[in-house]
Amino acid sequence: MNEFQEYYYSHPYARELDTFVLSCHACKEGYEIVLKDTIFYPEGGGQPCDKGTIQGITVLDVQRKEDKIVHILKQPLPLGEKVHCVINWEHRYDLMQNHTGEHIFSGLVKKLYGYSNVGFHMGEYICADFQGELTEEMIQEVERRVNHAIWANLSVNEIFCTPSETGKYEYRSKIEIAGITRIVSIDGYDMCACCGMHVSHTGEIGVCKVINFEKTGNKTRVFLLSGRKAFDYLNHIQQENSKISKLLSANPLEISSAVSDLGQRYLDLQKSYRQLSTEIMLKDAKQIPMYDAILYTALLADYEAMRVFCNQCIKKGISTVMVIAKNEIGYAYVIMSENVDLQSIRAEFNTRIHAKGGGNGEMMQGSCTATPTEISGAFTTLTGATMHIVS
Repeated sequence: MNEFQEYYYSHPYARELDTFVLSCHACKEGYEIVLKDTIFYPEGGGQPCDKGTIQGITVLDVQRKEDKIVHILKQPLPLGEKVHCVINWEHRYDLMQNHTGEHIFSGLVKKLYGYSNVGFHMGEYICADFQGELTEEMIQEVERRVNHAIWANLSVNEIFCTPSETGKYEYRSKIEIAGITRIVSIDGYDMCACCGMHVSHTGEIGVCKVINFEKTGNKTRVFLLSGRKAFDYLNHIQQENSKISKLLSANPLEISSAVSDLGQRYLDLQKSYRQLSTEIMLKDAKQIPMYDAILYTALLADYEAMRVFCNQCIKKGISTVMVIAKNEIGYAYVIMSENVDLQSIRAEFNTRIHAKGGGNGEMMQGSCTATPTEISGAFTTLTGATMHIVS
């Protein structure tokens, strides 16, 4: 095999190609087609395969099998037939922009902080895993330098070397390579063994943007976008930002402050409402008729107010009190009793109403997705107590 002699390596910007069918075999997905030459890059090195058509037939997949590039199609092609290949250039160029952007980013992480890229995936985002902890400030500094490299419009070069020649170069590599090594080099930023497709100059990337990052153990996973995908993402963010700024009547660059103010006003209003709700609940507690067990439903109340209400009713002489209030996931409940051992029924009660909660023999509380009727019904089934609805 003449390594790295495929047409897509020598003509990375070719969008169409006329070539000949060398073989065609049926397979599970359809037919495996091998061509004399190909512009279709096969999946490998973390980069997805190219998309497109051969003789107008959609290419479902492209894989390297030993020394052949296999194209998967739903329909067969005659041996020896001359065929016209067209790749989805937007898809290919997105991969080239994003792959080259990732190289600069990973090279800078290695150069600045000494962390190697130990995992790489190209999907909705470029996902790169680094063998070390990166802070937000460190990532922002790398991002800043990546974009300076892009705007400098540096050449992206290829170096091909035999195993005996690789010692001349210091380059990033995740695996030991037996044959020819293809090193993608961006002067001053990165040298990396890579079989993927790249732009010829960094200026073609346009922009690189970190979308998010997360830490797992001592590793950091960074999500990136470059080129058109980065532009589309930032454009979508700007459109959403514009909508929010209009809703808040705020300057687009001051949205966080406006949201913070709105959040505080909401908390203040919620606090006032809860205080009013608590006052109403305590007033109701004084007027509730004497029953052995009662069920009270509050419009909006926190656990503290619900416990205060229960205590008031217990002091009044009611043996068992259940308060239910709407919350974010369904309903919150507080139950107090002087004649039921709540600890003995808590686990089964929570199971029946799909609740999470805790408590002791005299009081239990939690939240669940069950309805008030289901909550009181489960309690009655387990205790035999008849709950009188008082609100």
